[in-house]
Amino acid sequence: MLTLLVLTDFSPAADYALRYAATLAAPGGAHLVLLHVRPSLLSPNALTAAPETEEDAHALLRQRLQSLPAGLPASAAVASGEVAAEVAAAVRQREAAVVIVGRPELGPVPDELVHTTSLGLLRHLPCPLLVVPHHAAGAVPPQRALLAVDDQPLPHTPGTAALRPLLGQAALTVAFVADEEVAADPEQAFRNARHAGLLAGFGPVQERGFANADAAAGIADATALVQPDLLAVVARRRSLLGRLFHQSVTAAVVRDATVPVLVLPEHAD
Repeated sequence: MLTLLVLTDFSPAADYALRYAATLAAPGGAHLVLLHVRPSLLSPNALTAAPETEEDAHALLRQRLQSLPAGLPASAAVASGEVAAEVAAAVRQREAAVVIVGRPELGPVPDELVHTTSLGLLRHLPCPLLVVPHHAAGAVPPQRALLAVDDQPLPHTPGTAALRPLLGQAALTVAFVADEEVAADPEQAFRNARHAGLLAGFGPVQERGFANADAAAGIADATALVQPDLLAVVARRRSLLGRLFHQSVTAAVVRDATVPVLVLPEHAD
């Protein structure tokens, strides 16, 4: 049974992500773990977070568990400390297949803020991160998915095979985003994605080239054309050659997406 770790700060965006996760989990019988991390006294967030006791947090978690569909396996936990460290510890302890986090309506939010929230987790996570925009569009579970790749070899990631119970019915389009001359031949990028294990969790697969020197803009073009229910990208820890997966591009994609974004982090060496 897959375990989905859903983060909550009890905000509307987090509640929406929980409802999304519950709908996603139901067909495959996945187990939801709802996690709330209270900032430690030494954390900078302790100065800005809403005051609450641990008992308050448990009561709010119970309310949310009671709102889930009957029969859906679910549990909840409260941790205290730095969010990224506590989430990474929970992933390892519970062997979570994916971490799910809600993204509020951002408006004119700079990339730096996205880095310090959703993408800040990626440096610590050994599993994919699913970012769910508030009021995300698309079918749940996804019927159409879009994987963005470039012409560089893909790094070692968790892959998608383990997520088949969540993604197995989704038709996948591999969007090869590159300069016009290179984008005309998507076969190598397709082979890279297959070799990296990024196709295994989906249904039927096709590839398409999208010519755009701006990677984030190219992904937006592909999303507008394909109209996926889910967008998947890879986030490299460092990128000397590739342009598509460095953090600023990933941040822009996560910030602007109107569909859930599955971010596959590069494994540490």
